[in-house]
Amino acid sequence: MAETWQRQSPLARRTPLDGAAGFAMTERAFLAKITVRGKVADDAMRDALGISLPREPNAASSGEDHAILWLGPDEWLVVGPPETEGTLSSTLATALSGAAIIDVTEGYATIRLGGPLAGDILSMGTPLDLHPHQFAAGAATRTLFARTTIILHKVSEDPVFDIHVERSQSHYLWTWLEAASRPYITTPDA
Repeated sequence: MAETWQRQSPLARRTPLDGAAGFAMTERAFLAKITVRGKVADDAMRDALGISLPREPNAASSGEDHAILWLGPDEWLVVGPPETEGTLSSTLATALSGAAIIDVTEGYATIRLGGPLAGDILSMGTPLDLHPHQFAAGAATRTLFARTTIILHKVSEDPVFDIHVERSQSHYLWTWLEAASRPYITTPDA
């Protein structure tokens, strides 16, 4: 892991979209991301983070500071506040003996999309049905998006989505989303 003063987000030089056209895009830099694999008792996770494990496919559990995203029958992604991965890893390792605890913080970037048009823009790049009846708040899944694998989490019905993407693909995905949003952004006539 890089020293805090050496860290640089892969999207540090990207300009957020402000949402004036019904679509906002920002980076959520340095969120802690820990993969948990193995047999995990729900009460152990609840004792460690105060959140129950999502046991249903394509679901997430959220608390005040953390979210747990279901990735498979025995695999979850725990997302925490920025720059807390060390504490989060040790807390999970202590509470979940026998499970594999893997810090993937530096391997992923997180892009947050929000606004009434966010679902429409996302629908251009994924085969998922993002209608609120099919992909409601609290849904999470690993899927193919614009030729890259992402973890998509619908944070709220507003709608607000978090996209966790491999660091090496984050610039490509940001550029793709910017291009996809252009038809929705109106510019004043000169």
